[in-house]
Amino acid sequence: MRAEKMIDDLIEAGWFVLESDFDARAFGRWRRQAFKCVEVLMGADHPYTLYFKNFVLKEGNKDLLAGEGILTAIKEHISGPRARSTYSSTGEAPWAGGSEQTH
Repeated sequence: MRAEKMIDDLIEAGWFVLESDFDARAFGRWRRQAFKCVEVLMGADHPYTLYFKNFVLKEGNKDLLAGEGILTAIKEHISGPRARSTYSSTGEAPWAGGSEQTH
């Protein structure tokens, strides 16, 4: 799956959590999936990863919106002309494919 598509899916899922009376369990699932995506894309020590880890803590609208903003920034970052060489010629994200990375 393309990295941009994965981010778009996470952003859409975040909006769904906001629009569905903010289900805390759905937020927790979203937060875990989004953090994993950010960490794999950007690395554990990248500022975006650290921002997500530090600003998306509580089950609330503000934290979810902060996470959405970070995902949007990452999408813009990886979509730039310099970033395209980071992925394979097919545009596959590092975690795409049959196996799932674990940390």
